[in-house]
Amino acid sequence: HAFLGERSRLGASSSLHALFGPSSDPSPTGEESVPAGATASADALRCALDACGSDWLWVVDPLDGTTNFVQSLPLVGVSIGVARRVGEAAERRWEVVVGVVVDPFREETVTATLGGGCTLNGSPVRVGVEPLADAVVATGFAPTEASLAPMVRGIAAVGARARTVRMLGSAAIMLAWVACGRLSAYFEADLNAWDSAAGVLLVREAGGLVSDLRGGPFGIASRPMLASNAAAHAELREVLRDARVLGLDPL
Repeated sequence: HAFLGERSRLGASSSLHALFGPSSDPSPTGEESVPAGATASADALRCALDACGSDWLWVVDPLDGTTNFVQSLPLVGVSIGVARRVGEAAERRWEVVVGVVVDPFREETVTATLGGGCTLNGSPVRVGVEPLADAVVATGFAPTEASLAPMVRGIAAVGARARTVRMLGSAAIMLAWVACGRLSAYFEADLNAWDSAAGVLLVREAGGLVSDLRGGPFGIASRPMLASNAAAHAELREVLRDARVLGLDPL
């Protein structure tokens, strides 16, 4: 794992260099530059956003699905998001305008631009249309008590109402597959920006809905997520609310 972590960090450096060179203006943030843990991740993102000297930000995870990769499970994604700062003064916020998820094992690239739709290897894709009763719902969780407890409740509640629940081990791949209609929905109590920035844009541009688990807007610094097709979203949100899956459990 230590070797893989070093390789992943090298991959992050190489990816960023390939994207915008060693001294470019856009500021990068990504998984391999941040200590482990939800609090450290949230703090690192907040600091990166506050300190960013550019109106553009790259959000990159060069290897989303590290454990899958270690175990030779072919479910790994490269996630690249580009965000721009919009609005005035106190109303300023970050808006993701480009999202790309690459699935190297299937030689698939899912791409979206804000207002430009979503494509799979250049062909337009849309989310599915099935309601929750027919839905294939994906999820995942970090191996911590604060994450595990709400997610077990959520999996039990959703599993009783959906066609089936799956855990694939890569948020980027799961979001891309929601956008392509292979999955109906994906929910998780605590996600990092580098896991979700690109995929959220893919789902939205493919006609899907993305919110936090309370039904509020999902932004670049949001962590609890529900992404789904329009037919399943409201019912899924109610099921998760009734199961008290709103984010991490307080310890």
